[in-house]
Amino acid sequence: MRSKKVFIRPVFCCLLLLLLAGVSSCRSPSKEETATVKEPAPAPAAENKEQQQKIVFEEPDLPQPHDARLDGREDAAPCETKPVPVDKKPRIAIIIDDMGYHQKIGNSLLALDMNLTFSFLPRAPFTLEQEDQAWQQGRDILVHMPMEARDSAWDPGPGALYLKFTPREIRKTVADNLAAVPHAIGSNNHMGSRFTENRAAMHEVLSVLKERGLFFIDSYTTAQSTGLDEAGKMGIPTARRHVFLDNVREQDKICRQLEQLVALARKNGWAIGIGHPNQATLKALTRCRERLLKNVDIVSVHTLVR
Repeated sequence: MRSKKVFIRPVFCCLLLLLLAGVSSCRSPSKEETATVKEPAPAPAAENKEQQQKIVFEEPDLPQPHDARLDGREDAAPCETKPVPVDKKPRIAIIIDDMGYHQKIGNSLLALDMNLTFSFLPRAPFTLEQEDQAWQQGRDILVHMPMEARDSAWDPGPGALYLKFTPREIRKTVADNLAAVPHAIGSNNHMGSRFTENRAAMHEVLSVLKERGLFFIDSYTTAQSTGLDEAGKMGIPTARRHVFLDNVREQDKICRQLEQLVALARKNGWAIGIGHPNQATLKALTRCRERLLKNVDIVSVHTLVR
């Protein structure tokens, strides 16, 4: 009799465990389990609405391409720069690209007491308003010309130039984009890692700029860009970007990029950096300029084209 009781007790325990497991499987879902069937979260508060706008960003920067003109090698092409006279400071120009999509941050950048250059996307909602403000402040204004990227996943946005366009379509699109930024004195490319590698296509773009007496800044999104070279051959004043300031949108890293820009200017006489309208760049320019930029002159980019 004792052995039967010993046998029954484990069986009873197993049945009890199975019963509890069945009850557990019928319980209400946990918070984690219900998360997948919840209604979508409410939209952010109104003050964050601007950050929710669809914004056209630059394509990711490629590794910094080598510029033979800046390293002093014997086989390098002649450098664009000359040694800095002892009585002059090195010069840097800082271009803020992608202007026109960011009303609040754009206005804050325009309000900075710095001689920044502003490049406006031609079809952006705040371009006319903000480029007029920049013009009244005497700032250099560029058309940020959207161009086809190598990766089709990167959309250059409205008014973009594509290699599939005919020469006539390229010229008309360029003319329309220039008309959308009436105070522009030059242009630089937005994206364009595919388009700028095509010399014939760039020739069409640059021909329109030349007809209107505008200069060209090569944003240099590919080491194979033909923009700088073709503009030089056509007699168009030109220069290129040396440092992207805010590929990583963290204040400390942007300040380090500013240090690199200043170091290049000290070595070669001048340098051009490109940043974008975002909070990290705005804060970095505000925070770091006294320490980093006090020994250089921040100039309008038109003074650096050749």
